[in-house]
Amino acid sequence: MRSKNILCAVFGFLMTLIAAFFGASIHSSKTNVHISHLNELDHIHHFDPEIIPQLNAQAAMFTMPFVLALLFFELWIVFKSDIRQVKNIAIGLTVAALIILVVAILTLMNPVEFDFSQWGYVWITMGIFIVAGNALSIFIKGNAPQKV
Repeated sequence: MRSKNILCAVFGFLMTLIAAFFGASIHSSKTNVHISHLNELDHIHHFDPEIIPQLNAQAAMFTMPFVLALLFFELWIVFKSDIRQVKNIAIGLTVAALIILVVAILTLMNPVEFDFSQWGYVWITMGIFIVAGNALSIFIKGNAPQKV
C-alpha cells in the first residue's frame, strides 16, 4: 500500500502545482488589465481577460485526470489496506478528492461563474491535504490484524 500512497502524494502534488499555475495566471490577468501599458514596457505578458473562461475550463480539464486517478487510488487504499489508521486517512482523502471533483465538474459546466482565481483555492487546499495525508500514511506502521 505504501506505493499507492506515494503515487497519490505525487498526483496530488502535480495537481496542486497545475492549480496554482492556473490560479495565479488568471488572477494576474484580471488584476493587471488596467496597467497593460506598464506591463508592455517591462515585457511582462499576461493572458487577455477575454479568455479567462477558457482558462477556467482548461484548468479543470488539466486537473481532471489527476483527480480521477487520486479518487481511484484512494478508494483502492480504503478497500485493500489492512492498517486501520491508513484506511481512516484514505476515507478522509477520498472526501477531499470528491470535493475537488464536484468543483471541477461545476467549473466545466459553467466556466464563467466558477472563476479559477477564486475556486482554485479548493484545488490547492485539498491537494495539500491529499499530499500531507498520503505522506503521513507512508510512515504509519499501525495495528494490522494478526494473521492466524
